Amino acid sequence: MMRGLLTIGTFISAVLFPWPLTAALALAAALFEPLVPLAAGLFVDTLYYAPAAHTLPLFAFFGAAATALAFFVRSRLEPGIIDRR
Repeated sequence: MMRGLLTIGTFISAVLFPWPLTAALALAAALFEPLVPLAAGLFVDTLYYAPAAHTLPLFAFFGAAATALAFFVRSRLEPGIIDRR
Protein backbone atom coordinates (compact mmCIF):
# COMPACT_ATOMS: atom_id res chain seq x y z
CA MET A 1 0.00 0.00 0.00
CA MET A 2 2.82 2.42 0.89
CA ARG A 3 4.63 1.71 -2.39
CA GLY A 4 1.60 2.68 -4.43
CA LEU A 5 1.01 5.82 -2.41
CA LEU A 6 4.61 6.95 -2.85
CA THR A 7 4.44 6.34 -6.58
CA ILE A 8 1.13 8.13 -7.03
CA GLY A 9 2.25 10.90 -4.68
CA THR A 10 5.34 11.45 -6.81
CA PHE A 11 3.27 11.98 -9.94
CA ILE A 12 0.75 14.20 -8.18
CA SER A 13 3.52 16.33 -6.67
CA ALA A 14 4.98 16.84 -10.15
CA VAL A 15 1.83 18.77 -11.01
CA LEU A 16 1.06 20.50 -7.71
CA PHE A 17 4.33 21.10 -5.85
CA PRO A 18 7.86 22.39 -6.60
CA TRP A 19 10.44 20.09 -8.13
CA PRO A 20 12.52 19.51 -4.94
CA LEU A 21 9.54 17.81 -3.27
CA THR A 22 8.95 15.71 -6.37
CA ALA A 23 12.61 14.71 -6.43
CA ALA A 24 12.55 13.78 -2.74
CA LEU A 25 9.42 11.67 -3.20
CA ALA A 26 10.93 9.97 -6.25
CA LEU A 27 14.08 9.10 -4.32
CA ALA A 28 12.01 7.80 -1.41
CA ALA A 29 9.94 5.69 -3.79
CA ALA A 30 13.12 4.38 -5.43
CA LEU A 31 13.83 2.38 -2.28
CA PHE A 32 10.79 0.23 -3.05
CA GLU A 33 10.29 0.67 -6.80
CA PRO A 34 13.57 1.55 -8.58
CA LEU A 35 11.96 2.70 -11.84
CA VAL A 36 9.86 5.48 -10.28
CA PRO A 37 12.54 8.23 -10.70
CA LEU A 38 12.91 7.42 -14.39
CA ALA A 39 9.14 7.39 -14.92
CA ALA A 40 8.73 10.63 -12.99
CA GLY A 41 11.53 12.27 -14.99
CA LEU A 42 9.93 11.28 -18.27
CA PHE A 43 6.55 12.48 -17.00
CA VAL A 44 7.90 15.88 -15.91
CA ASP A 45 9.82 16.38 -19.15
CA THR A 46 6.70 15.53 -21.15
CA LEU A 47 4.43 17.66 -18.98
CA TYR A 48 6.59 20.78 -19.02
CA TYR A 49 8.07 20.50 -22.53
CA ALA A 50 8.83 23.83 -24.16
CA PRO A 51 10.66 23.74 -27.50
CA ALA A 52 12.46 27.03 -26.96
CA ALA A 53 13.65 26.28 -23.43
CA HIS A 54 16.27 23.56 -23.95
CA THR A 55 16.85 20.51 -26.07
CA LEU A 56 17.98 18.05 -23.40
CA PRO A 57 15.46 16.14 -21.29
CA LEU A 58 17.24 16.90 -18.01
CA PHE A 59 14.68 15.41 -15.66
CA ALA A 60 14.75 12.14 -17.61
CA PHE A 61 18.55 12.07 -17.38
CA PHE A 62 18.47 12.73 -13.64
CA GLY A 63 15.73 10.11 -13.26
CA ALA A 64 17.84 7.58 -15.15
CA ALA A 65 20.81 8.33 -12.90
CA ALA A 66 18.67 7.92 -9.77
CA THR A 67 17.26 4.66 -11.16
CA ALA A 68 20.76 3.33 -11.84
CA LEU A 69 21.81 4.33 -8.33
CA ALA A 70 18.74 2.63 -6.85
CA PHE A 71 19.47 -0.60 -8.73
CA PHE A 72 23.11 -0.47 -7.58
CA VAL A 73 22.12 0.05 -3.93
CA ARG A 74 19.52 -2.72 -4.10
CA SER A 75 22.08 -5.12 -5.55
CA ARG A 76 24.52 -4.43 -2.71
CA LEU A 77 22.06 -4.85 0.15
CA GLU A 78 21.32 -8.20 1.71
CA PRO A 79 18.16 -9.83 0.39
CA GLY A 80 15.25 -9.14 2.67
CA ILE A 81 16.36 -5.79 4.12
CA ILE A 82 14.14 -3.75 1.81
CA ASP A 83 11.28 -6.19 1.33
CA ARG A 84 10.47 -6.76 4.98
CA ARG A 85 6.87 -6.03 5.81
